[in-house]
Amino acid sequence: MSRLHLISILLFILALASYGYLHYQQSQQADVEVIKPLDEPAFVANALSSKKFDSDGHLVHTIYAEQMTHFDQLGETKLLKPAYTLYPDDGSEPWRLTAESGFLGKDNILILKDRVRLICEDKNAFISEVQGEELALDLDTKIITSDQNILLKGKDFTMSGVGLKVDINTTEMTLSEHVQTTFKKHDS
Repeated sequence: MSRLHLISILLFILALASYGYLHYQQSQQADVEVIKPLDEPAFVANALSSKKFDSDGHLVHTIYAEQMTHFDQLGETKLLKPAYTLYPDDGSEPWRLTAESGFLGKDNILILKDRVRLICEDKNAFISEVQGEELALDLDTKIITSDQNILLKGKDFTMSGVGLKVDINTTEMTLSEHVQTTFKKHDS
């Protein structure tokens, strides 16, 4: 065997050993999976408008938000200036909820914060408006709750208190703690 053949065989064995070693090293490394950070939104929608209907085709609620940011991995949605309109199951007049910000979690509870207003579209309703800094709306049951300071407005009165529970379907309202009621005087 000539020197040339011997050098060629040695180079081939060296290359084969190097390839085998590198292949072995790569197989020992764990596969790296690229994971999206939890605080990175899946999408952002501007001027979002949506309507939800029940199985009979009746309108359940509508929503509008200046901006919606959805976090898929967390199952959470943040809303900027949301406006919800809730339609009671009995077909009576709807209620409109507005706020500066909102948060919808996996549990289907919408938390509305900052200058929250709940307005009844029925002009003859005993209570026409509810105001607070934070309200929680269960989208499945249409029950609104709060443990914050609340202001209730009616045609002839204003009532303040702490804590509230409102069932949109029955229009039953419960104020946890009454603070003050002011009645308006009518001129005869």
